[in-house]
Amino acid sequence: MNNYIVYLKNLIKKLAIAFLLFTLCRFVFYFVYANNFSDVSFNLFIYGLRFDMVAISFLFTPLIFLQLLPFSFRSLKRYHKILNIFFYIAIVIGITLNMVDVGYFEYTLKRTTADLFGMISTGDDFFTLLPHYIIDFWYAYVFCAALIYIAVFLHKRFCKLVVTFKPYLKKDYFIHSAIFICFIGFLILGMRGGLQYKPLSIINAGQYAETQNIPLVLNTPFSIMKTLSADKVEAIEYFNENELVTIYTPEQEIKGSAQFKGKNVVLIILESFAKEYIGSLNNNKGYTPFLDSLINESYVYENAYANGQRSMESLPSILAGLPQLMGSSYIISNYASNELDGLPKILKQNGYNTSFYHGGANGTMGFNGFTKIIGIDSYYGLDEYPKNLKEKDYDGLWGIFDEPYLKYFSNELNNKKEPFFSTVFTLSSHHPYTIPKNHLYQFPKGNLDIHESIGYADYALKQFFEKSKKMQWFNNTIFVFTADHSSLSESAYYKNKLNRFAIPILIYDPTGNLKGKNKEYFQQIDITPTLLSLTIGDNSIIAFGNNSFQEKDKVVINYISNTYQMAFNEYFLIFDGEKTTNFYNTEKDSLLKDDLIDNLSQSESIIKNKYETRLKAIIQQYNNRIINNQLSKN
Repeated sequence: MNNYIVYLKNLIKKLAIAFLLFTLCRFVFYFVYANNFSDVSFNLFIYGLRFDMVAISFLFTPLIFLQLLPFSFRSLKRYHKILNIFFYIAIVIGITLNMVDVGYFEYTLKRTTADLFGMISTGDDFFTLLPHYIIDFWYAYVFCAALIYIAVFLHKRFCKLVVTFKPYLKKDYFIHSAIFICFIGFLILGMRGGLQYKPLSIINAGQYAETQNIPLVLNTPFSIMKTLSADKVEAIEYFNENELVTIYTPEQEIKGSAQFKGKNVVLIILESFAKEYIGSLNNNKGYTPFLDSLINESYVYENAYANGQRSMESLPSILAGLPQLMGSSYIISNYASNELDGLPKILKQNGYNTSFYHGGANGTMGFNGFTKIIGIDSYYGLDEYPKNLKEKDYDGLWGIFDEPYLKYFSNELNNKKEPFFSTVFTLSSHHPYTIPKNHLYQFPKGNLDIHESIGYADYALKQFFEKSKKMQWFNNTIFVFTADHSSLSESAYYKNKLNRFAIPILIYDPTGNLKGKNKEYFQQIDITPTLLSLTIGDNSIIAFGNNSFQEKDKVVINYISNTYQMAFNEYFLIFDGEKTTNFYNTEKDSLLKDDLIDNLSQSESIIKNKYETRLKAIIQQYNNRIINNQLSKN
């Protein structure tokens, strides 16, 4: 057989093994998370091959290039060893990255993207927690090792390259060069995902699958490759500037009662507290007896949502009214140094002392850097915790357990000059959900690993309030509670595209002057303008949220898997950047199974167009203002 046929057949076998292993990775992913998907057909695995083609084309480019070089030295045994090394490097990377989501997907409900590397490089948390991830997600490593073994076995069994060395004639150079050029052409097509006008992207997965099944069609190497430059936000022009400001602008005049003017504000950010865990917000099934009792005495937003999916995505939303509408977290993006009109900054301008407390390692998730930018005077992390207590109160992983840290926080507030604005971010309900040994078996285990730690965090809040009630500043303070994001879920209702973001948000006034239930949509980005209306009154700000006591047409916006989504009135739409791809009636279809996009009534079509236009305007304002550093009125 001619050498050029031998090399070509050998390469095709190697690529076939790669496609097989990527498909097996997809089967493993589906096996582990089958409950997260619905109406799955074998076609989804076939469609996934197109996305695998892109990832494989990139990963195997060095091997393809080296194996098809039109030179006779390819026949040397040493060269064959080099080819084997490049095959193993590519296949191991592909399998390993896919297996990352066998453990990580349950926390983000999307394929891992390139900002994973930003999170790894921000602080030391990743390396501290790595041993525990290895223990907790041991099955992912078993699958990874098994798949790598299969790849090695198949490669050794079917891809042994046997050719004899002989100098090339002119004819041989011509034939080998022609094969090389043709295959490089196919490689370029593979990288693009086919012959379409634009290269295949994450958004294209929506052509083949319902939104909840998109992660099944994708693969992790593809998602990472396609988001390596995700924070390079592109300028958008859906509308000209004159049209744009008439449709939507984040420049707003806040009108407020200032009924809590001069009062202290304590913002408590609860790690991973999904709405599903709060009994009073979830048909009395929950793990938070203290928070439930407080909700009865508070002003509670019963339809509240996070704007992001991770802790570092929450701070810009909560403290600056800036939603997460791009691939990378704002905190680790190229735009993180932009000036923002944040809640702490404006309160500081009005005489407030501002501080931020987190029991985790200093630098974790970029919190210390961001809080400085947002106008917080003092950041307190693990380094500032009393040295004589640190060893006793340290959880061995993240930082200080919630109970001792919240008691320390209460004492710290005694030393603040009033009025003060202070934020505390809890951590014990973060994976791996560690609680102190003296509290083991004290809280319900529930059905998910997180449930026991939610009970402990709730208990820690109770201790904080019992201690703080004795402090002079207590009655002159309003307390604001929000989760940073939701977390693991056992209910289909909280697994859908909208309600996976559902969280508790409430305001507690010890004097009892603010109580009630707000059933309208409320989102994290509404916290800043709402609190400004209560504490400062009339104000001017750039924020994408709204004062809940002023704005009437309430919406919720999110960004996931390169798609935008908006909830409003009784409807929910998903927008791919060009058109609305899905449209649901949330009152009639709480699980979001009946997509109406192809069967809209005339009135629904009008509603869809109205809110799609509004969403486009929000996206245009968001992108262009981030690019041009226009997020502050100063």
